[in-house]
This record gives sequence, C-alpha cells and structure tokens, in this order.
Amino acid sequence: MPTPRGLAPAGRASVEAVARRHLDDGLHTGAQLAVYRDGELQVDLRIGSASAPEARMLWFSATKPLAAVSVLMLAERGALDLDAPIAELWPEFGAGGKQACTVRHVLTHRGGFPVFPWEYDWEHIDDWDAVCAVTAAMEAAWAPGEDTGYHPVTYGFALGEVIRRVDGRAPRDFLRDEVFGPLGMDASLGIEDARQPDVVTVEAMSEVTMLDPTGSERRTSDIVRRFRLPSTLRAQMPAANAIGSAEALARFYDAMLDARSPRDASTRPRLLSAEVATQATTRQWRTDFDRTFMLPASYGLGFLVGGVMEPYNQPDVFGHSGQQSTIGYADPERGLAVAYVTNGLHGPLEVQMRYSDVALAVIAACEEADRAG
Repeated sequence: MPTPRGLAPAGRASVEAVARRHLDDGLHTGAQLAVYRDGELQVDLRIGSASAPEARMLWFSATKPLAAVSVLMLAERGALDLDAPIAELWPEFGAGGKQACTVRHVLTHRGGFPVFPWEYDWEHIDDWDAVCAVTAAMEAAWAPGEDTGYHPVTYGFALGEVIRRVDGRAPRDFLRDEVFGPLGMDASLGIEDARQPDVVTVEAMSEVTMLDPTGSERRTSDIVRRFRLPSTLRAQMPAANAIGSAEALARFYDAMLDARSPRDASTRPRLLSAEVATQATTRQWRTDFDRTFMLPASYGLGFLVGGVMEPYNQPDVFGHSGQQSTIGYADPERGLAVAYVTNGLHGPLEVQMRYSDVALAVIAACEEADRAG
C-alpha cells in the first residue's frame, strides 16, 4: 500500500502564512483554508471572523458540484437518464422553448435559461415550489444544447427539482443523507434559523466585476444584500447556498479523488464509480465564448476544468469557485483536495490573486515534501 504523501511542517506553515497575509492585507475579514493530501488532512486553518469552532461559511457557487454529484448518483442507480428531456419528469419545465433541455445540458451550462428573474423577491427565495415554478416558466434564451452560458442560480433549481421528482426527497435532504452525512461533512444546503448567527457575514470588498469594470452598478453589494437575507440562508439553492466549513468542502474533493482512483485504505463511502467520477471531472464541453462570462469556458459535469490560471492550469485539476470569494478543487497528480473560503467578495484581480497565491503555495509545499522523501 503506497505511503500517503503529506506536507512537512514548514510547508504547512508557508501555506497558512499566505492565508494570514490575505487577512492582514484586508482582502476579507474572515477565512478558512483546508488542505488534504492523499486522504489525510494537512491544513485546517480558521482565521479572523471565521475562527470560531462553530463558524460556517457560504460556499456560493462552489455548491454546484454537490448538486451534480447528486444527479449522477441517481443516474448510476438507473433512476435518471442524463440525456432524456427534463420535461418528461417535470412537464411544466418544457415551457418557453425548453422542451428538449436535458440534465446533461444543465450540467454543462447549455440549458438556455441562465438568468433567474432579477426582479424576483428574494424574501421568498426559500419557497421551493415558487422558485421551481418561475424556473419552469422561463423563456429559453437559446435552444437547449445550441449555445453555452453559465447558469448561476437556475442550474440548482432545475437539478434540485429533478432530484425531488426522481427520488422523492428534497435536494437538501438528499445531500444530507447521501453526501454530507456519509462523508462526515460539516455542511448543509441552507441552514436553520437557529444556526444563522454561526454563518460568517459576507462583505462587499469591491464593486468591480468582469461585467461591470467600473463598479458603477454595485453588483457586489446587491449580491451581498441578497445573501445576507434570512430567507436566502434558510433556502435550498443547490447552485448557491451550501453552508459549512472549508474542511468539509476539501473533504468532498478528497472523496472525489478517492472515487476516481479508489484508495485501499479509505474508509469513506464512494460517491460514484471511477468511470462516472472521471467523466464528471474531465472536460465534457468547451466553448470559446460563454454568454454569461463572455469568455472561453470549459466544463465537466458540474465541475470547472481546464484554464490558463491557477489552479486550473495544472494537469487534470477540477473544482469550482464561488462568487468572488471561494474555491474548492482537487489536483489528482499531487493528491490534493483544497478549499479556501472567505467572506470577502472582491474584484476579479484580487480574487484570482487569492486563488493563485494559495495554489502556488500548496504546490511548493508538495514539492518540498516530495524532495525530502
């Protein structure tokens, strides 16, 4: 049995130092950083306003792979065909030119219905039947499968209702029973009112976004306002509001590594077969122009794969970021599962700098440990 590769104490300290520097530099007021290597937890850092043992963090769109794995589990069980029209399960969903939209289209952001109505009153975002009715009634912006545009919120409502109609459980209950509980993850989809004070408050650190380079539209502040609402925190948004520790998110990615290449020593349940886990975490679709990001994009089944910036410029890396603040990813070559969750929503340059700093520090720590034998 191969000896697990770890990180030397000096390497762990250097990784933690990067996160501490980001906090000292005012990029956010709270952060958690977790690193697994070959199935063993190497770093579990909680700093600033996220330092309390009970502190939980919003994962934003880093939630999306969890919804993807849920539908892939159902597909492996023979309960769901990824290439069958969703409207066969959910007839109302076929409205507005979405009749041909499949689960695979949604997983690869080709569904054609990316933008949930901006005017929807988020005081009622916790009304599952209502948000699903709005999603079902949406007009397609393009014929499903014929173009690509990241679906920030509708992705989760569509997949979540598919889960409910196929399995009978609400998406939060499916995740609790099939993913969070079996893996021992300190996480939930939304959070009950009594525990909302444990959620580290998100903050707008910059109004600059890729779609609004001057920040004049104050999009970041609007996102922060919506994700501070009690209704958003208690809702189930399978694309956007998993809440938990960074260690839990890193644990999920370690479980995905174990699913792709099963470890004899692992005692965790395997989420997916090696074949399906590998398909989900390798490129299934690429576009030179994503209509939402207005940039090239590369998707697995619910995961981001490929790219020119850290950590996605490393071979076979897969993961997902979350709203200007968060990233979870796995690096199969190095056996790494990493989660860096902050409460500060920043501009594109600062966000990429945070991701790059951590990714490069973890790589350097691996190389140092491997040289030392």
